[in-house]
Amino acid sequence: MESKKIIEEQHREITDSINYAKNIQSAILPPLEEIREIFPESFILFKPKDVVSGDFYRAAKNPEGTRFIAAPDCTGHGVP
Repeated sequence: MESKKIIEEQHREITDSINYAKNIQSAILPPLEEIREIFPESFILFKPKDVVSGDFYRAAKNPEGTRFIAAPDCTGHGVP
C-alpha cells in the first residue's frame, strides 16, 4: 500500500511539472494574430506529440521590410 502512495505522488509531481511547462510554453508562443501581421496568408500547425513540445516558433519583420520566420527544434528538452 505504501508503494502505491509513493507512485501516485510521483505521478502527480510529474504531471504537475509537465502542465507547468505547458503553461510556460503557451505564454511564450506568439499569438496567430502577431504572425499574421507579418505573414498575412499564413497559418500555424502546432501539434505537440504530448502535452508539451520542445519546438517553438517566432516571426519578425525588420525596418527594411524583410520578413523572417524561425521554427527551432529543441529535441531533448527536459521538464524540471
